[in-house]
Amino acid sequence: MFSYWRTYGLPIMITNTMNLIGEMQDPEKFLPMTMSKILKGEIVTIHGSLEGEIGSRFYLHARNQADALLYLLNEDFPKFGQSQQPEKFHIVGEREVNNLELAQLIAQFLNKPLKYEIVDFHTSRPGHDLRYALDGSKLAEAGWRSPVALEDSIHKTLQWNLDHPEWLKI
Repeated sequence: MFSYWRTYGLPIMITNTMNLIGEMQDPEKFLPMTMSKILKGEIVTIHGSLEGEIGSRFYLHARNQADALLYLLNEDFPKFGQSQQPEKFHIVGEREVNNLELAQLIAQFLNKPLKYEIVDFHTSRPGHDLRYALDGSKLAEAGWRSPVALEDSIHKTLQWNLDHPEWLKI
């Protein structure tokens, strides 16, 4: 991609995204795994620090990511010549949510109690970061907003999983 940009001046744009949620997500990811454990009455592991800080993410539904990509493709950003750097955008969720808060939202939606333990994230997953976040201000300043609110995205994903229990393997 970069060689075409440098050689032919092909307009390119770079986007970075993390912490996606959505229907059909691998059951080993946090949201479906937490849902499965809550439904089974199992203990949910929440990563934290020894100082009591809970891990957090900017969760983003895959449909909101797709909307952001379409938004960027339809914008009239400058065309990139050989001397300019490609435009870069981070696509992020609307707000940061700690993992305990997400687990509580899931339990509340399911109308089930949340049994959890906070585990030191360095001990349980060496090399794991407590917080994953990108700065989405550039995309927000360009005018993009998530079309579906985080809570609505979470509820839609949870309901889909309830309607397809074979996906969670419960």
